[in-house]
Amino acid sequence: QNIVGETCYPLHMASPYGVNPLVVNLDPEGGGSSLQAISVASVLKKALQLGPIQEGLMLDVLATCYNRRHIFQSNFDSWRNEPPNFDDVQQEINNRVAAGCKDSAKLKLKLAATFQYGIFSRPTFSLKERLIRVDLCKLPPALGAIAAESLAKQLMDSHRLLGEIKGKLPRTYLFIDEAKEMPKLSGSACDRIIADGRKYGLALALASQSERHLSLDVIGNSATKIVLPVDASEVGKVARKFRFAENRVAQLVPLTALCRFGTTAEVVEIEPYYLRGEK
Repeated sequence: QNIVGETCYPLHMASPYGVNPLVVNLDPEGGGSSLQAISVASVLKKALQLGPIQEGLMLDVLATCYNRRHIFQSNFDSWRNEPPNFDDVQQEINNRVAAGCKDSAKLKLKLAATFQYGIFSRPTFSLKERLIRVDLCKLPPALGAIAAESLAKQLMDSHRLLGEIKGKLPRTYLFIDEAKEMPKLSGSACDRIIADGRKYGLALALASQSERHLSLDVIGNSATKIVLPVDASEVGKVARKFRFAENRVAQLVPLTALCRFGTTAEVVEIEPYYLRGEK
């Protein structure tokens, strides 16, 4: 479904667009290359199921890549140098494989699809357009999770640098239409945005087909909760998790929803987007 006035960036193997997870957070109080390497290694560990040895090796590879670009944790001015990308990562791993490192050969195998798609070797597209849609549907789930987490983190980092907003109107609204595509990490970008994003002007709307894909932090810190009709087997769990009466959840029919605004819960009717677009 295209949206009027949108700028769409499709990410796939043949796309000219990309996301660079290795962009350094410029916050002097919580950024730098070392912390960025730890964050990226953690996301890769979860998305690609890296073992402890592979995670440690990945951290060392990333540190080497940053150093070769003359980016050092101890030198704030160096954080503005052009960051490495996954071409640098691939080259460093290849060098270690050529030197006879068996663990590097195993890590290279785990990252084979990541290198093949190439989306993390291209510069991140501009986020300055008024309405942007990022299409990840043609990526494997693991790569989609890495890309989505990287974009969400970069948005949060950039809004922190802008400082707290004076009013209540957000600068940016981030919509994620399938929460299961995000990595399941404690302290993930979604958890950080839902907890602290509003004071920096970054609002988050997160949708999912199942409550299992929403973290406790997301549910606990969200201001508005909307529940659509669910399968009978899910009624009890959804009602408990979102604090609705079980019979009210069970009585939902298509194009209706239960909405909780703070302590108030209401049943509302839904007008589909395609009908609104015809008006």
